[in-house]
Amino acid sequence: MANSISCPACGAPHDVTNPGIVMSVCEYCGNAVVLDEDNAQDLGQQAILSEGFTRLFRGAVGALFNKRFLTHGRARYSFGQGFWDEWFLEFEDGSTAWITEDNHELALQRPVESHVPGFDSMSMGQRLVVADKSFQVLEKGEAKCVGVEGDLPRLVGVEESFQYVDGSSPDGLYALGIEYGASDTRAFTGRWVRHDALHLDAEHQS
Repeated sequence: MANSISCPACGAPHDVTNPGIVMSVCEYCGNAVVLDEDNAQDLGQQAILSEGFTRLFRGAVGALFNKRFLTHGRARYSFGQGFWDEWFLEFEDGSTAWITEDNHELALQRPVESHVPGFDSMSMGQRLVVADKSFQVLEKGEAKCVGVEGDLPRLVGVEESFQYVDGSSPDGLYALGIEYGASDTRAFTGRWVRHDALHLDAEHQS
């Protein structure tokens, strides 16, 4: 059931369809809103995102691994030499996941509860086990959020910085992402996705 809210800045209406959404960005004025017990509280203006090189977009509907999905929103992160996007998806069975899109590479990931080494102890090429899968560290660095749009299940602030580690399984099938924030560490695992496995309804409309 949709929860209807009004933007505190411009008054535009918006329907929030997923109960896990805690943050929404007004599509009319770009104002960020936090949802707290059905109340919409103003978080202030967010950065405007350019389209980038992507097939996904806010509101995109399609299928991935034979499961229908709706794209609720995205956050963009810069690591100095480039950026990546994280798209928040809801599937037809009510489950949710993130698609990370970096340099035309896609990974479908979900958060996992698993102990991971600290950022400073990580090194390139290091092997580690997360959520019962083996991974090798391929990238390590620092990033910051440069923009958000749509509906997201957690608060994401523009200019929010964090350290990160990315990895892949030795067979190249599974992806790992670890975010070291100021107050918590989040780990995500999932599958690398071929572009031809992602089908968008908009691409088939005349």
